[in-house]
Amino acid sequence: MGAIRLNQMGYTRRSHKQVVYTGEVSKILIFDVEKDQIVYEGTLGEQKFDEASGENVCIGDFSSLTQPGHYCMKIGQDTSPVFAISDQLPKVCTDALLKTFYYQRCGVELTEQYAGSWHHGACHKQASYVYHPEAETLIKNNPESLEQINTEGGWHDAGDYGRYTVAAAKAIADLLLAYEQYKSSFAHSIDIPESSLEGDDLLHEVKVEIDFLFKMQRKSDGSVYTKVATRFFPGMIMPEEDTEPLLIFDISSPATGCFAAVMAMAARVYTRFDSAYANQCLKASERAYTWLKQHPLPMLFHNPPNINSGEYGDELDLDERYWAAAELYRTTGDENYHKDFLCYYPLNEDKFTLGWANVSGYGSIAYLLTEQPVCSEIYNELKKAWISHGNELVQRSKSDGYGITLALDDYIWGSTMVLLNQCMHLIIAKQLTKDHAYDIVIQNNWDYLFGMNPMDISYVTGLGERAVMNPHHRPSAADDVEMPVPGLVSGGPCAGLKDETAKEYCQGQPPAKCFIDHVESYSTNEITIYWNSPAVYVGAYLQNNH
Repeated sequence: MGAIRLNQMGYTRRSHKQVVYTGEVSKILIFDVEKDQIVYEGTLGEQKFDEASGENVCIGDFSSLTQPGHYCMKIGQDTSPVFAISDQLPKVCTDALLKTFYYQRCGVELTEQYAGSWHHGACHKQASYVYHPEAETLIKNNPESLEQINTEGGWHDAGDYGRYTVAAAKAIADLLLAYEQYKSSFAHSIDIPESSLEGDDLLHEVKVEIDFLFKMQRKSDGSVYTKVATRFFPGMIMPEEDTEPLLIFDISSPATGCFAAVMAMAARVYTRFDSAYANQCLKASERAYTWLKQHPLPMLFHNPPNINSGEYGDELDLDERYWAAAELYRTTGDENYHKDFLCYYPLNEDKFTLGWANVSGYGSIAYLLTEQPVCSEIYNELKKAWISHGNELVQRSKSDGYGITLALDDYIWGSTMVLLNQCMHLIIAKQLTKDHAYDIVIQNNWDYLFGMNPMDISYVTGLGERAVMNPHHRPSAADDVEMPVPGLVSGGPCAGLKDETAKEYCQGQPPAKCFIDHVESYSTNEITIYWNSPAVYVGAYLQNNH
């Protein structure tokens, strides 16, 4: 890895521009690679120890370089990858990050016209059976005895081919929030089959997943199934080769709460484009919420015995109820939902997390951004707490050697998601305060994703000179194409070393270096839709802020 760490894609003219260097030299030279001449000379700051990486680092600021072009940095004998200065870069990155959801589509052929080298046949057309302890035997001998549901469509969740309600909910929430707040960032084609239709491609793509979620709602009572997957994770095969029977797993209150929340969001966003579809979303949301009210005790999901596919289990459902009430109130203005939200508020201790297991932050965002009447006491308390946490993230970045917001214990499975979620928190804090001081930290986190990090790697496939090449992603591994599917966000360093490959290659490394670009390292190098989704949100913000 190189000693010069910067955003390998580049920067906009107005953006904060930072480089991190691990050597001893202090002078920076930047060359225009097309003109072959020096266009910038500067110096690095004082060296300091970065605990997360175990490195001595120096930071340089070259924000004064604003002329569009392609550049290369030299510090001593070290040379950086070529990077650009262009106001189009956030759009280029965001489009690639969004297009990834098309590549994750399930149940349809990805044609060469839209998928290029990564085209493949239609997949997972086989029957889907509601889980039964004797499912394997019954499917083989008496399949008519099992309930079947059509579950075609949606997105593959991650490097495997399962589809999971709670994971889908986070991804949809990030994308719809991005669209609500930064609609202009999506007013162009990303070249998907629906691009010729009326409406923006983000909404077309999200509809693919929403249509799948409709199928996960139980018709009898409005509750929602947790997941559809095969009994075991498949091998490194193409999706159309994964022909084992599909199983639909139990209803749960977290899945039902997440469903209610994102369907309420969808009703709000789609109403201006397709009122009938928006109404369908709202009715589905209200049915799910009614079931939640009728079942006040948690109904949690854990994998049954002898099932080895993604679990997405949870330990409580208060955060999902909090989020659902907030979104339904924001969409409908119905005071009953407001009363429920206010009841859940003091019970919900964590009000900031934007994960799949803890979705409380989305409920807080819904209330902070609503145009409906609010309880001023609760609103002001929540706003103050949100801003305070944002300021804590800013302070943390000042002690980090790379100027980012990850704490030492944030280098977990999916640390890039943690980083991007923290960006989302800072962006909302900026909206609440109009304080531009957050922008430097948001930019540093974004730059980390694309190469300004201790591994000197872009954690997004296809974006950056030294980008991830071997993600734990079955189509990328099995398609005989050298380059992986583009635009995939890798999970990034995981200090817990949760797989054997990570243990073999990363043992003894500091947290920020517990990463290996290896197809078998699922705990550091897998991908998921809900790691891409916050990246789309941040990219959309940067498009509107360059």
